[in-house]
Amino acid sequence: MKKKILFIFLFMFIFTIINAQNVNGDTLSVDGKKILKVWGTHYKRGYATGYLLGDKIKEISENYFIYAFFGGNSYLYESTRTYFLDNFQIEEKYISETEGIIDGMIEADILLYSDILDRDIDANDLLLANAIVDLAALGDLDQNYKFGCSSLSSWGNSTILDPELSGDLVITRNMDWTPHPSLLENHLLAVHFPSEADEVNWLSFTFPGLIGGLSSINEDGLCAFMNMGNHNEHPNTYTFHPILLSIRNGIEVYDYDGNYEINSEDVQAAIEDNYQLSGSIIHTANHESGIVIECNNQNGIAVRDDNDNTVIPTEHLAATNHFRELYPPAGCYRYDNIADSLSVSSNVDLIRSWELLSGAAGISNNIHTIQYAPTLNLIKWSTAKTGTPAYQIEPTIFDTEELFTYNTSADPHYFQDNSILSVSPNPFYDSTTLSFALPKTSDVKLCIYNIKGHKIRTLLSEVMVQGNYSVSWDGTDESGKKISSGIYFYTLETIHNVYTEKVILLK
Repeated sequence: MKKKILFIFLFMFIFTIINAQNVNGDTLSVDGKKILKVWGTHYKRGYATGYLLGDKIKEISENYFIYAFFGGNSYLYESTRTYFLDNFQIEEKYISETEGIIDGMIEADILLYSDILDRDIDANDLLLANAIVDLAALGDLDQNYKFGCSSLSSWGNSTILDPELSGDLVITRNMDWTPHPSLLENHLLAVHFPSEADEVNWLSFTFPGLIGGLSSINEDGLCAFMNMGNHNEHPNTYTFHPILLSIRNGIEVYDYDGNYEINSEDVQAAIEDNYQLSGSIIHTANHESGIVIECNNQNGIAVRDDNDNTVIPTEHLAATNHFRELYPPAGCYRYDNIADSLSVSSNVDLIRSWELLSGAAGISNNIHTIQYAPTLNLIKWSTAKTGTPAYQIEPTIFDTEELFTYNTSADPHYFQDNSILSVSPNPFYDSTTLSFALPKTSDVKLCIYNIKGHKIRTLLSEVMVQGNYSVSWDGTDESGKKISSGIYFYTLETIHNVYTEKVILLK
């Protein structure tokens, strides 16, 4: 029986909150996996990331990226960085986020100095690291470090016999990078709660310092997983954009293509809005279906769906590291193994999806194996250990509703700055009023929690239209009994964010 992790609200004591009021983040370790939750603007999320994980970011930057990937060659590194700064265009929000990471590291007393580079690591170095898969096209880097990956999505008639899925989608993904100790010791699940009005909550299976959408899912059930392509020719000169940040745009920005639907076309549009340097294969899906987006510098973009299947039957999509639409399909034993298994039986359930991809495409370089079933709010995540690939390790099971529950130590000043919540009087004796503004129609849940994270009362749970609202609380629990004096928290949960405000009850 695989273990299911349940999260509780972890509210710190008031002096801790005051001392950490500028750090919009918290961490938790589960089965040896680090979970980071950050909230606020891009800068504040970056700052929290740097403050909480600065030592790990420094380790990966120096030991994996500079020393291993660039072979410790400072000249090659600096010339590649110059090429990156001259030829890549990065949005201000990501520049702000990486600057926040650096500022957070400084505040946490992390030594930024690199012996290899003979200077401090800065925000541009972090942005360069987030173009790691793009840089593979240059051919000057250590070719012993490979980026693989494979994935399989199934839905419709392929999953109709599974009583849990009943025709809905499941996607399983192997993230296959050459193992390195700094990666194997620093698996990270990062969960973002943006305060920007046009962004949604999302999560990423990643490593400290990598902020792009390598393996990402948003709260609306849209996922995207990046695989390396087998054609990295780059004859065309454009202003490029890191593919992992393009994917993040499609996942994090609400309804990126503006068609009033949250689906794979959002990821497609985000990729189409930029030019790529290297070859990438992006498997993206929601609960209904999936597509595979193939792109590179030479031929642009092509999209593959189940109608393009030639050797795989019915409603499945498989992706490995070989283009099948952008170029004529090349031989790939992992793709052929997946096709052979599905030809024997096209019916897939949760267990078979995991086992099929593991048996057909599991390789020694497998660092993460992830399974996602949107309608079941189900994530399974295995992480590799030294000598053992991820797909051979029992996964940790997560509920996405719990992951997207705002269960970290809240910084009241952040929410006050955004003018979402106000409580008056505070402290209070008999009753107090919480006022809030909804910028758009949303499902709304308003609850009271004590400092230990136990829910005291639900004040609202309904769909509410745009507008200003006020709700009173008389200091009673669900049964109507007066509770003891102390520190409590209002938590206002909407579709896109969760906001928290502290309130003090006196008697």
